[in-house]
Amino acid sequence: MSSYVLKSLAPDERLVYAATLHWVIYLQGLMFVIAGGLLAFFLPKVVDAVFTVPGAAANMHKPIGIVAALLLLAGLSLMMGAYVRQSSTELVVTNMRVVAKYGFVSRATFEIMINRVTGVNFDQTIGGRILGYGTVIVRGAGSDFSPIDLISDPQMFHNQLMSVVEHSRR
Repeated sequence: MSSYVLKSLAPDERLVYAATLHWVIYLQGLMFVIAGGLLAFFLPKVVDAVFTVPGAAANMHKPIGIVAALLLLAGLSLMMGAYVRQSSTELVVTNMRVVAKYGFVSRATFEIMINRVTGVNFDQTIGGRILGYGTVIVRGAGSDFSPIDLISDPQMFHNQLMSVVEHSRR
């Protein structure tokens, strides 16, 4: 769980809520894998049925196989990239701050103290509402602004963060 955040907790700081990126980040790669699989499975049969000239269909099987393999490889690499992105992203609310850490080799973080949070919004498209993902936008005093995209259950993240903000203001 949250190795970056756990290593950087202050002595009296405690974890309130940890979110993850939604599984929808895998969809682009999955579409490429499905397209490559369908192409490899169905297109040779369609080519055999359409081309009745002997040998014409056989000459098209190898290029179709190459294109299908390229689509499969592209899809698998996109899915691997999504996995690395998901496993190297930490989205956390503590009793003292909100932290968003991105990156595996290089790292980018957004940290804002709870007492500096001036507003929290979340946006969801129709698809996001149906599938349960969205964007949380954290606004801080001054010019701090950070959208956290494709987060699972953005309303829960919003509610937890607002609860901590309200608690800290009392």
